Amino acid sequence: MKKFIVLIILAVLVFFGYQKAKEYINIDDKVDKFIYADILDSIGEKKVDVSRYTIYGKHLNIEGMLPLDGEEFELVLKNNEKEVSIPIIKENNLFKTSKYINDGINLEKLEVGDYLFLLKDKINNTYYNLINKTEYHDNTYYTITKNFKNNLITFPELKYNENTYWKINVKEEKLPEEYYDIVIDPGHGGVDTGASNGKYHESKFNLEYGKMLYDALTEEGFKVKLSRDTDVMLEHYGEGSRSGIPYEVKAKLMLSLHLNSSNNKKISGVEIYRAYEDNDNFAKILADNIVNETSTNYSINPENKVMDGVYMRVYGKKTIDSLTRDAKKNGYEPYDIPNNTTYYYFIRETGGIMTKAFSDGRNPKYKANLYRNYNQGVEAYLCELGYISSNDNLKLIINEKEKYVKALTKSVLSYVNS
Repeated sequence: MKKFIVLIILAVLVFFGYQKAKEYINIDDKVDKFIYADILDSIGEKKVDVSRYTIYGKHLNIEGMLPLDGEEFELVLKNNEKEVSIPIIKENNLFKTSKYINDGINLEKLEVGDYLFLLKDKINNTYYNLINKTEYHDNTYYTITKNFKNNLITFPELKYNENTYWKINVKEEKLPEEYYDIVIDPGHGGVDTGASNGKYHESKFNLEYGKMLYDALTEEGFKVKLSRDTDVMLEHYGEGSRSGIPYEVKAKLMLSLHLNSSNNKKISGVEIYRAYEDNDNFAKILADNIVNETSTNYSINPENKVMDGVYMRVYGKKTIDSLTRDAKKNGYEPYDIPNNTTYYYFIRETGGIMTKAFSDGRNPKYKANLYRNYNQGVEAYLCELGYISSNDNLKLIINEKEKYVKALTKSVLSYVNS
């Protein structure tokens, strides 16, 4: 009996060893050589260093050094069956995949498979291994839910003949229970009622709209997380906070819903705020869809305006000076805020190093953003749906809820499918 049990255990171990080996070698009637041996043997010790490696929303971006011998390069995902070309931007002896953090290698578009991640000299048809010199080495990415399916993307760095090579592995795998596709953040809440007009308070509208949008997106098959589903005030930072939740649930997109206010009652209309490092594409889609689906207009507010409906606010000198005075008054070292740092914290602090998140807890008013140094973050937008201070806008916010939600849903579908 004992011999029989031992034989069963050995058989199980042999089976699982076989399955593990198949990841790296082809097995028919005999053991073949490592499946990428020919490609990597041809590369030898040719390599380039990667100095920046980030995932923002659904886009992967890398930056690094170019070889001195060569003129025309591209990144490729390569295996024994196909090669996928990825264009790069060349600047002197450096390369990068995009000038914007919400552009680059769209991870949602990668087909299931196992690929070597290489730099290619297009003229000489030679390849270089990418050597990840950053501090980030264990990222995982789950694609947004489509038809109740997801892909898991990993980025293993492995060794062959003492040389390091980088892979991208894409396989179908169900989204873990604790992960979500999208975060909807109803702004303000609890004692923080936001802007108001008579008996109407921003925080109540934000929550109502958030719940409606949650229902609409869930019906489309997405896994959606509400930052709050009751009338409560959220912490800025920390576990379960407004900036912490998107990291915790590995979301790709966050829409923070708000209503604007002004002493000038004539100012009305939609304003979509993006991060400084973003392009305008999705912010413009949001603004256009809201204007096209509802009776509202693009805001006439000229401050921080980029184009019709699209806005971008950064820290100005006056604000930085005010923060410096406040720091000295309260006995902590002032933040050294870089130029062109995004102002709104729920956009800036949810993007990690990509959006220059900086809140480390030195200000006693706020907890530390534990994720500020992450290289993987959510693509976040502040959606000022209208001005609650404008009676005309207020009527639209009250009477055209379904139209606003339809516009936001349409925008998210565009984001997912682009």
